[in-house]
Amino acid sequence: MGMFTDYFVATPERAMTLADAGPGGQDVPKLELKWVEPGVLGSTLWAIIEDAPVPEGYGLPFDIRRFSADGPMLFACEEYTHGLSQISDGFVRALAALPDERIAPVAARWATAEEWGVEWAPGELDDTVRGLRDLAREVRFPEQHMYLWWCM
Repeated sequence: MGMFTDYFVATPERAMTLADAGPGGQDVPKLELKWVEPGVLGSTLWAIIEDAPVPEGYGLPFDIRRFSADGPMLFACEEYTHGLSQISDGFVRALAALPDERIAPVAARWATAEEWGVEWAPGELDDTVRGLRDLAREVRFPEQHMYLWWCM
């Protein structure tokens, strides 16, 4: 089965109307993914984009204090099988600024994160990084944010 991780852009009010059922079939910019959670994988991606130093003993940069992609949890159902979180605005800005020529090298490095639990073929995460970058660029007004709707 797995965890569905649907990213979308909306105002806070619109996001809350999607908290229970998610953004599927709704008229909001969205990217439907699986297992791309912001807490670890998103934070690692942000650190890679920013060329953060790699801590001793680690293969990739990771600094949850500085690069926490996970924003506040806004909703979780009683059974904790689905919910809504806001994505950190700093992560969204870093994604939006990612130029085309850096997508492949950033994705290749991100593919080596042990949290994936799988081995990715070269280029296999390029579309995911590009999709996240393009979605981040849909945040065009101060009242808009990127959100994650997740479902087990």
